Amino acid sequence: MVSASRKYCNPAYITAQPLPTLSIKMVALLLLFLTFPAVFGKDVKCPEGFQHFKRTPTAKNNHTKDWCLGIFRADRLDERDRARSVCANHNATLSLPENQKESDFIAAFSTKHNISEPHAVDGQTSPRCASRVYKAMKEDKHFNSSAVKGECNLNNKFFLFDDVNTDPAFVFGKFSYPPPNRLSSFATVNEPKVYHFAACLSYYPQYNPTNATNPGDAATSYCAGRPIGKVDIEHDFASGQPEIKSVICGRYPL
Repeated sequence: MVSASRKYCNPAYITAQPLPTLSIKMVALLLLFLTFPAVFGKDVKCPEGFQHFKRTPTAKNNHTKDWCLGIFRADRLDERDRARSVCANHNATLSLPENQKESDFIAAFSTKHNISEPHAVDGQTSPRCASRVYKAMKEDKHFNSSAVKGECNLNNKFFLFDDVNTDPAFVFGKFSYPPPNRLSSFATVNEPKVYHFAACLSYYPQYNPTNATNPGDAATSYCAGRPIGKVDIEHDFASGQPEIKSVICGRYPL
């Protein structure tokens, strides 16, 4: 018969016994801890041409904490579908700056590349609100999106957005004059009166290029773009708006 003391000193006995349950749990926790750097320590990266920004996740930006912004150049980007297409070619959507840091990036890029014209950005007046603007124009009344109540208030649903990951409140605070702020109409004796207003958002790189402390200024443009090859008066409504040759696009990191 083996004594108790000899039994517990025998190496063969010790090796054959299962590890205590507590030790197994500790080993599992240690392995999980060692995998944290590989899973959570990876740097967030954006594709070439995009800059990474950290955001405060909220319900208004679809709880987005990482976002990539890029500025791309092409002709006739005051035509909304052309601007959308440029972003789509970069696997992105039209976007907006959500805070001053992102707006500063746009200002710095614009200064570096000598861009003084506005950028095309996300945001187009909803059809329902556009019809209310046309009605006000017909009745020769002023429509103020920052004062009107209901869905067509500027901070409600006056604009519709392609990008659900950006809170537009920051840009709304950059308007010098609330939209609609550029309007026109055309009429002839035998044709109905036609109304136009600048229904698409645009964003100036900075309000005062030399002394701006908070660069950025929200504006609007005609979504149809400047007239090209059209010399009749009816289609001349957008001829005086600034030319847009750059667009702000946004997407998730890689």
